Amino acid sequence: MIIDGHSHLTLPVKEHIKIMDKAGVDKTVLFSTSFHPEMDKNAQEVKASMNYLNELLNGKKGNMTEIRKKSVQELVKAINLYPERYTGFGAVPPGLDLNTTGQYISDNIKKNHLAGMGEFTLGSGQIPLLENIFKLSHEFGNLPIWIHGFFPLELHDIKKISNFARKYPSIPVILGHLGGINWLETMDMAKEIPNLFLDTSAYCSTFVLGTVVNELPKKCIFGVDRPFGDLELSKEALLKVAKSKSIASAVLGENIAQILKI
Repeated sequence: MIIDGHSHLTLPVKEHIKIMDKAGVDKTVLFSTSFHPEMDKNAQEVKASMNYLNELLNGKKGNMTEIRKKSVQELVKAINLYPERYTGFGAVPPGLDLNTTGQYISDNIKKNHLAGMGEFTLGSGQIPLLENIFKLSHEFGNLPIWIHGFFPLELHDIKKISNFARKYPSIPVILGHLGGINWLETMDMAKEIPNLFLDTSAYCSTFVLGTVVNELPKKCIFGVDRPFGDLELSKEALLKVAKSKSIASAVLGENIAQILKI
């Protein structure tokens, strides 16, 4: 089974299913989204969308809790349309108190039968805001946690994520984008920490992709990050750099299937 372990809900949903069919991808781990840049028609509209996202993440636009609730509702609707093709991770606002976070997870993640929590996209220095997320993941049956690992995070932030993984060894922690420019250090952390996994989307180069997946074939998860990545190109790149069919099979589906018990 080939599984895209990380893509965001894009519209129209049926077009994504057609693309999955064409690429020979059986299932997608679908993530909620607060905006839809795939609907933009030109560079100016894309720029406006990205500015909106930055203001949203910096607390300058709307109520993040309500925005994330709406994004989860949209996600669940898409999953219910294609339950055999999608499983989902839902967004959870970080930084809330323990009781509020617990109620949010209960109402939006558990009741909707979502497989995990994420994507958590935080600024440098904000990783401690995930403390309650980790505590409650453990209480809710060790829900996997997916954390954006590229800019604006720095190496010290990734080290804090790895410390959370060490503190909560029963929780699968998926760090996005191979750790970005910090891929060498991130690779070593994933090698040492059994429950720390690496997503391949938005890799720095095919050299980086090949180095990491061939070094850690059981710790890497194929991801596309649609709409920012292309499904067919991402799959072709992985197949080209993998040194064996067994490595490709592990990264393209076996690893995430084992984590999520698919």
